[in-house]
Amino acid sequence: MNRRGSILQIVLIVFMLLTLALSITSFYILQSASQLHSISLLLKQKNLEIFLVKYYSDTVQNDILLSDDYSFNGNEVISTVDDLGNYYEVTTFVQTKQMQYSFLVWVEVDTGAILKFEYV
Repeated sequence: MNRRGSILQIVLIVFMLLTLALSITSFYILQSASQLHSISLLLKQKNLEIFLVKYYSDTVQNDILLSDDYSFNGNEVISTVDDLGNYYEVTTFVQTKQMQYSFLVWVEVDTGAILKFEYV
């Protein structure tokens, strides 16, 4: 009788260890997938910011920079341009399905150089 009890205890401990290992592995896989999604989202956000700042600079050099709003792929971008003499102050509001944020860009009127970039 004692022998059956100790074998049952060993089997139970092995089962608990396997369950724990499986739970930890599943949690790690879910966290990794979540982190990869967040990294992908941040890279898309950064690419959009780079594109918009380049667009503002090119527009100042070649044309007149005006306030506008854009909508594409579920993203909404609203830019407000203030002429402050030597530079334009462009406030951009970006709204996506996952987040919303805004940033401020100062673009020099004569050269189109970026003087300042900051998140609001």
